[in-house]
Amino acid sequence: MRRINLAVAVVTLLAAQFCAQQAFAVMLEFKGNRPLSEGNYRDWRGIMPLVNDPTRVYQVWVNGSESFYYRGSVKQLNAELLVFSKLEVKNHVVALRPGPAEEHSFDKTAIPYKWKLHLMGGIAKHGLTDDIEDLERQKDPVLTIYIGGDIDLDKIEFPAGVTLRAAPGEKPDAKDSQALQKKIEEFVKKRDEGKGK
Repeated sequence: MRRINLAVAVVTLLAAQFCAQQAFAVMLEFKGNRPLSEGNYRDWRGIMPLVNDPTRVYQVWVNGSESFYYRGSVKQLNAELLVFSKLEVKNHVVALRPGPAEEHSFDKTAIPYKWKLHLMGGIAKHGLTDDIEDLERQKDPVLTIYIGGDIDLDKIEFPAGVTLRAAPGEKPDAKDSQALQKKIEEFVKKRDEGKGK
């Protein structure tokens, strides 16, 4: 009887391992800014004005990791930053990257954008952190702004309560991207020093 139980346990373990290797990600995308239901975003009180902002041009959902892409003016960005700063969450991390930014849809269509909101929910929540330096696994929403073009760093109004972080651009080898990266890093450092951090 003991050998049968051991054999059943081994077969079950091997079957589970095989099934785990055969798991597939569920991915969805939506172009445009169709209104989304508040029921899906209850973990982040106050986020619906951001999620359903008319500047949203694209959305991707992969197993609970969700990104919203926006294209608008600095004035519209400043309004979104104010809403973002008031979310009922612990951290309000804003990452600054050199632009321009472009995402590609599943059918390979290029979608230019100027800022992105990233949320982690569902099964993607596993292993999340409160570490504000970890921009990819942050428990709270992260807003990433791509500096360049008409998104001028000097015209952005950062409300109290947001934490700025410099992040590398999509094309780190470009000379204009390197100069912009340096400007962003100096801007973030100066702001942190001014706050006594």
